[in-house]
Amino acid sequence: MESKQRSAIHTFDIDNYLNHIIPRARFYLLPKPISHWFGYRAPPKGEPKAPVPATSVLLVWLFSFLGAFIGIAIIENVFRNLPLLGGHSVPLVIASFGAAAILEYNAIESPLSQPRNLIFGHFLSACIGVGITKLFLHLPEARFEELRWLAGALAVGAASTVMGITKTVHPPAGATALLAATTPEVTELGWWLLPLVLLASALMLASAMLVNNLYKRFPLYWWTPVDLSKPTKADIVKAKDVEKAGSGSSIHSASDAGLKQNALPLPAGNSSDAASTRRDQSRLDTTSKEARNIRTDPELKIQIELDRIVVPDWMELSQWEAEVLEGFQIRLRASTGN
Repeated sequence: MESKQRSAIHTFDIDNYLNHIIPRARFYLLPKPISHWFGYRAPPKGEPKAPVPATSVLLVWLFSFLGAFIGIAIIENVFRNLPLLGGHSVPLVIASFGAAAILEYNAIESPLSQPRNLIFGHFLSACIGVGITKLFLHLPEARFEELRWLAGALAVGAASTVMGITKTVHPPAGATALLAATTPEVTELGWWLLPLVLLASALMLASAMLVNNLYKRFPLYWWTPVDLSKPTKADIVKAKDVEKAGSGSSIHSASDAGLKQNALPLPAGNSSDAASTRRDQSRLDTTSKEARNIRTDPELKIQIELDRIVVPDWMELSQWEAEVLEGFQIRLRASTGN
């Protein structure tokens, strides 16, 4: 029982609980001139087109400058014209969005810069930073000032953990939590920081969509790279199943069953002995593979095909790893019009 609990913790993935209730983005229903700015690209029809030439590095630098300049300028001017919030003046800008601008305009293909991470990363971090600071404010004022450093450290640590659990990691959001605890101007805002963070995130996302889609695609996805339109997203099978069943091999869903179908069977005996045996066998198998030919041996290859993904028998995938492979399969299908 204890072993099962540890396994559940080690393999926990919040998307296993959320993806089935998150609706698929419906931007494909909009006219093409509009859906383009939301990052939607229609799959190519007919014969696959030649690969698009790489974007000039000078163009990337130019748009990263324009995007960062425009994004921050919009936030600053909106904040300048906001009324007092609960009697508190609004800062010219929340400093953490300067770092966010680098991600949103210079690393637009990174998972860390996608809308889910930008919006929820900052919002959750602001909640944590304000909440921890409010607890420290129950101390006498002089004592609170002495312990600001501790409140800031706790806020960043807790924000990092929560972003990791919720798959919303956004490095600049750590600064949002830190500012709530260590910067008096932001501390005075209290819970008013939350709507400001949401507003700044929305403005930055909107400007990033306008600037980045002039020369590239942004965002690559809104919630997850996995296709949410189907209950099963990728057919992940073991190499031995392909050999036995050929092209008619039965398929397994990596998302619906948490990859349990693809796991190696446990040997007889108690769970700890079985886990130890599996680790030992994995090490032996890995050692024996060193002398094999990686080009021809199916035990040393991952194959991504239009209708399935084939992984070696000895390899067990986490949910995150399965999603990465599914993302490549989606791109492969899109390039062939499937």
